[in-house]
Amino acid sequence: MSTGISESASDVQSGRRRRIPRGEIQRQAILDAFESLLGEMSAVEITVKDITDAAGIKRPNFYFYFESKDEILAELVGEAWKAWDEAIGSYHRHAGETHADYFDRLFRVSHTVWVPRGRALVAGFQATAYDEKLRARWAELDEELYSQLADQMTRDAEAGLIAPPSDDHYRLVVTVTDMITYAFYRDRRLECTPEESARMLDSLKAVWLRAWGATDPAH
Repeated sequence: MSTGISESASDVQSGRRRRIPRGEIQRQAILDAFESLLGEMSAVEITVKDITDAAGIKRPNFYFYFESKDEILAELVGEAWKAWDEAIGSYHRHAGETHADYFDRLFRVSHTVWVPRGRALVAGFQATAYDEKLRARWAELDEELYSQLADQMTRDAEAGLIAPPSDDHYRLVVTVTDMITYAFYRDRRLECTPEESARMLDSLKAVWLRAWGATDPAH
């Protein structure tokens, strides 16, 4: 995962590399340690001691950067959602983009984000069952996705490009999108092979196109 560390233009031009502050290194070490530990145990089982031992820092230093391990998980999930948004670019269908290509951009591209960040996203999805703050943040991000997809479905239906099986476009989008999110969660929790993931995506695409009412997915 990228640390988000960059160099100034003047440093690059002069051949100098920016000196990374010690605090920045320690903070990233905590994030990396927590994400690595998720490969060995659940987020609930991880202790602050586990994190500080893995990061090679003292316990007081942990609390200088984070109030709790839940805050670390929330940040990792936030970073993953940001990468998800950047990879997709827009949840609206591009001019000339077929519905089949629209699905591929939304969800095949999304899956490429889930794969390297699977541990954090799986743990984050599970944490929505007990962490109110993370649940609220995840719901907020979901709502933005639902609204934009429902708006696109309505525009396509009004243009006569699709015939959705329900006039309740918002609820239809919520149902299908939640199914896709759960499929991604299961895929990463089980660490499916690329071949198994490809079959999952093909099945989701067939369901998505039918739910969208794309009588001719090529248009």
